[in-house]
Amino acid sequence: MPVIRSDLPALVLDSYDYGESDKIVVFFCQDVGRISALARGAHRSKKRFVNKLEIFTFLQITYSKSRAGSLFMLDEAELVNSFISLRTDLTSYRVASIIREYMLLTTRETSDDDQLFQLALWALHSLNTGIDQKQVLALFMIKLFDVLGYRPDFSVCQSCGTRPASHEEVLFNVQGGTMICKKCSAGHDQGHRLLAAGTTMMISAVQQQPVFRLNRFKPSGTVLEQILDCSYNYSRHLFQRDIHSWKALDSRKNLL
Repeated sequence: MPVIRSDLPALVLDSYDYGESDKIVVFFCQDVGRISALARGAHRSKKRFVNKLEIFTFLQITYSKSRAGSLFMLDEAELVNSFISLRTDLTSYRVASIIREYMLLTTRETSDDDQLFQLALWALHSLNTGIDQKQVLALFMIKLFDVLGYRPDFSVCQSCGTRPASHEEVLFNVQGGTMICKKCSAGHDQGHRLLAAGTTMMISAVQQQPVFRLNRFKPSGTVLEQILDCSYNYSRHLFQRDIHSWKALDSRKNLL
């Protein structure tokens, strides 16, 4: 079978056994998007795939097309970064698992989105280098909504159409991704989250920046707690399901 792509940057999102000796591996690749590939002899190989197909691993892969459907054949895999800290630090692993679940939830086979690849790579690299896990998750979530086309709108009040003052608290509508100013807040408590002025300013600032500048932002305290709370509840509404890896934490308050 002819080689389709060679030296393609790829993140391992999932893998599972196929028969006695093979594995099917789910990758998210730069320029190509999500693909599933059969790694023949992955259980027996001592050279080709040993310690390379673990979840979260960053690889350069070469793959070819199989005869059956959309399944590819993994020919070679060269390790770029194993992100070892994600497997040795429990909080980092939990946050990486949340990011992985969103990636699996929001992507489809061969749906290319280079912005999403760069965002996931930035998040895993940041976790691996010891950046505060809660900050990484908060920034990832803000940009994830942006990349997917679900950017929350904090420009004007959805009720009266005016722009709130820079010091004013607002209500965030987790069902619509919009906000309501304090003057219009009466009767809008259900399904809304109160956000401090600093929170909306932080979210709006992050939305405007490319991924490679995200490390400039250090949300903390109430701002960080509110970003995580809104992100969790907004995503539950968007995708109409619970995020199991987030719920699997001993308590969501471990992150909020």
